[in-house]
Amino acid sequence: MSFPQDLLRNGPTRLRTLEPGDADWLIRWENDPSHWAVSGTTVPYSRAALQALCEGHQDLHTAGQLRWIIEEMGKPVGAVDLYEYSGLHQRSGVGILVDASHRGQGTGGRALQIALRHAKEVLLMKSLHAEVHADNPASLQLFSAGGFQEIGRFTAWTRTQNGWRDAVLFQAVLNPEES
Repeated sequence: MSFPQDLLRNGPTRLRTLEPGDADWLIRWENDPSHWAVSGTTVPYSRAALQALCEGHQDLHTAGQLRWIIEEMGKPVGAVDLYEYSGLHQRSGVGILVDASHRGQGTGGRALQIALRHAKEVLLMKSLHAEVHADNPASLQLFSAGGFQEIGRFTAWTRTQNGWRDAVLFQAVLNPEES
């Protein structure tokens, strides 16, 4: 089977693997405390740690995760992560971050569709799942519009500086005919 050259592109949006020059972008996004409630981070990452991530080879099968940089017109504007990958069960979690300056422009939806297509056609996954804070309407809309079904809710799932937050669980079954 051959894959189209534009497999990681959707209009002006493209996903690509990490490059050494992406460390500055990752520092900006990963070390922003407003993102920590979602990522589970409690302390900033060092430049050395993020540089090593950017310079290392990411293999989904051995590392259990894969990160792409989202580009709009050649400029980094966010990241998509596949995480908690299980080869046995052909599933993964998916997370997405779009820089605040590029939100509300359809970038997240296009990037999510690229990740879904890649997971289905190249990685041959059965499903992707996501946990979204119940008080994040933009992310709830992103996954609902992206073909994910709400399958449940965790009550008081994430502890934050402002108290406990519920998480909505989403799943996209990629190859339903194989059930």
